[in-house]
Amino acid sequence: MTGPRYVVRGAYIQCQCGTHKRHINLPNSHGSYVNEKPMMNEEDYKPDNISHFGICISPLNQSGETIYLISESGETISGKPCLPSILAKWTYSKETTKVAGKPALTTDSELHCELQGVIKFLNDGQHDN
Repeated sequence: MTGPRYVVRGAYIQCQCGTHKRHINLPNSHGSYVNEKPMMNEEDYKPDNISHFGICISPLNQSGETIYLISESGETISGKPCLPSILAKWTYSKETTKVAGKPALTTDSELHCELQGVIKFLNDGQHDN
C-alpha cells in the first residue's frame, strides 16, 4: 500500500533541525485504534506529545548553553539544546477521518517549530520497528 498511512502512538518523528529522532507520545488514548495502537489527531502537538530532538542546528537558536550527546551513529556531538517551540497544530492532517472529533494524523502530516524546524514522520508506528 502506498500513500499516507494513519499515525499511531510510538511513530518515529524527526525535526530537520534536530540531530535525534524520537517517538511521538500520546499519554491518553482518544479511543480510536489501528492495529491495536492508539491513533492521533492534529491537536497532539503539546509538550506531552513532542519531546526534544537532541541538538538544534537552527541558526535561529539563541541558546547560550552547549550540551554534549551521543549521536545515533555513536559519536560524541555538541551544540545548542533542542527545545521545540511549536507554532500551531499539525498540518496536512486527514480532514475526512476524525479521531476524537479532530482530523487524523497521517505520515504526510507536518509540525512547524518557531526556529524554522519542520517535524515529519519517519514511519506510521503501526508495527514494531
